Amino acid sequence: MGKFLSSLSEFIYKHAKLTILLVLAVAGIIGGTAIYQGSNFSDASLEMKGTESQTALNIVKKDFSSVSSENATEKVVFRAKSGKLTDADKVQAINQFVQEAMKDKNIKAVMTPAQQGNIVKKDTIGYATIVYKQKKENLKKTSVNRVLNAVKKTKNVGIQTELTGDLTINQMDTGEKSEIYGLIAAVIILAITFASFAMAGLPILSAMIGLAISVMGIMILSHHITFVSADLSLSGMIGLAVGIDYALFIISRYQQEIKKGLARKNALAKAMTTAGKSVIFAGITVIVALLAMSVLGISFLTVMGVAGAISVLFALFTSLTFVPAMIVLLGKFATGEKKNKFLKIFSKANKNYGWGKFVNKYKFLLAITSIGLLIITAIPFSHINLGLPTDGNKSTKFTERRAYDLMKKGYGAGNSATLVVLAHTKDQAKADSAYKTIKDDKNVSSTTPPMQGNGKSGNYFMLTVTPKTDGNSLATKKLVNKIRSQSEKSGIPKLLVTGSTAINIDMSNALMKALPKFAAIIVVFSFILLMIVFRSLLIPTVAVGGFVLSLLATLGTLVFIVQDGHMQNLVGLTGKSAILNFAPVLVIGILFGLAMDYEVFLVSRIREVYNQTKDNKRAVLEGLKSSGKAVFAAALIMTAVFMGFVFAGDSTVKSIGIVLTLGILFDAFIVRMILVPAMIAIFRNKNWYLPKWLDKILPHIDVE
Repeated sequence: MGKFLSSLSEFIYKHAKLTILLVLAVAGIIGGTAIYQGSNFSDASLEMKGTESQTALNIVKKDFSSVSSENATEKVVFRAKSGKLTDADKVQAINQFVQEAMKDKNIKAVMTPAQQGNIVKKDTIGYATIVYKQKKENLKKTSVNRVLNAVKKTKNVGIQTELTGDLTINQMDTGEKSEIYGLIAAVIILAITFASFAMAGLPILSAMIGLAISVMGIMILSHHITFVSADLSLSGMIGLAVGIDYALFIISRYQQEIKKGLARKNALAKAMTTAGKSVIFAGITVIVALLAMSVLGISFLTVMGVAGAISVLFALFTSLTFVPAMIVLLGKFATGEKKNKFLKIFSKANKNYGWGKFVNKYKFLLAITSIGLLIITAIPFSHINLGLPTDGNKSTKFTERRAYDLMKKGYGAGNSATLVVLAHTKDQAKADSAYKTIKDDKNVSSTTPPMQGNGKSGNYFMLTVTPKTDGNSLATKKLVNKIRSQSEKSGIPKLLVTGSTAINIDMSNALMKALPKFAAIIVVFSFILLMIVFRSLLIPTVAVGGFVLSLLATLGTLVFIVQDGHMQNLVGLTGKSAILNFAPVLVIGILFGLAMDYEVFLVSRIREVYNQTKDNKRAVLEGLKSSGKAVFAAALIMTAVFMGFVFAGDSTVKSIGIVLTLGILFDAFIVRMILVPAMIAIFRNKNWYLPKWLDKILPHIDVE
């Protein structure tokens, strides 16, 4: 690989302009193809095949087709601000709303609150149901506009009117604005790092080109792979962050070699064969970690991993081509010799080995404090509750959230967590027995009488059960398990539970069971990988142990904030909620890759100095001075980018932003910048011990 990177460096140095043209040509070809083909992103909900709830849902579609239409629906929730919904003027306004809505040819029917008999709370709250002729994905903007125009009739007479269902009333912020905030922060950090506004723009530009290519590539693949909008947000999040990081490491190493007196050509070659090699290793590690999510056998996680891997791949591409080519063209502006006088004062903090000296002096205290902090913050993880975001997790600025609050007030928290229960029997008496047992449960709000199906899948009766608690509540999960456990007991037939709530519960349970397996694969893989790279037993042990502690601390803090409801104002949350069910798996995959990035960049430099001097103390000093500065800046950039997504309007994107921000804070700043160098300082020469027999067996990978 060293020879390849050396040859690549020489080619780029001689043909910098051609290299840039080739990169732009690749971007143009992929971009042109994407624009020509367009995109085909899916709005499909997250689901898992093979679960009981999914199997039961297929039966419902076959045997109860008359009540299980897949056509889009929308609820229009009404609350009389004064008087009652049954007052003459209110009734007239609701009827006028129906007449206006029915002008939309896409609407099949509109059922008023009076027709459905759902007016409650002293006749002040009720809802109408709109049934469309098409499926959700086929609805057009005109249908949204028609409904928004129709609700003016009720709003004008003092009826609070909110919407919830399959229509997209408010376009959620899925992170586009957040990326801009992250970029602004990245520019500031890079400007301080390089003491140059000119050089601050290069990593940003490189990352943006790589991100653009990856987004266009995903658009093309969306015709063949089922991507959803959250996948694109995740891809942008990762691609932007690692793209800036990889460019930063190459530029930083180039400037270090210039300071040593090397000519620009030789400095570029040295940077490409050292930092460039580390970038490739780190990038491949992140890609492997993301693609490893496929071992769980959960399709949407596999696709999410693919989207992230694509963004990392093109971040590697631009970092190893566009960045060195621009370094050549920028000449003395890229060497670090010409610095902005104002920004230069910020770059002096690391000049005298300040952090390295501190770590060497207080190594035991830092190690104990770091481990203690990570253990304490991990404690809340013990009661983690997984689920999926609901309208109740959105901001009150959105009509869906206000509709959720009204429905909860009028019909209870479980109104949006309806369960569909199938009794596998042709005996009406047995179906009635199941109905009575479920109805009498203390956590059941209401149950509809059993309705017999058409028998296409066998003999089934269907009951609709409304719990007293919402779909993410532990009480609702216990109710689902209880109904299933009563199956074929005391005259009760076999019971299957489905519906969106049951599907989400099954998916959360499956993901929770998969966590240990996935974590074990990642831990073993990382230990072997680091043992091969650093020819050591202690280095991978500390690195992997730190990764596990930072992972538990990340998830523990996430539970403390999101689930337990502490400090929610800081991250824009509006109430307690369950943890996004695929967040733990996602953070394991991404955090592992990034942790290995920083581990390799930092420790490879420490090992390089140690091999040259055999002085462990000096190795820590030099490593933290050179690579430590770049790792710290890279972690700040990553934190800034991820933190920007914390304030996105989409609750899924917000959850991902929170967990990844916490992950970087714990792993990069606590583990890689404090715990790892402190432990290296403690173990001294023992860090680099590897039994001779094992050294002969392991393959050699040189990332220095």
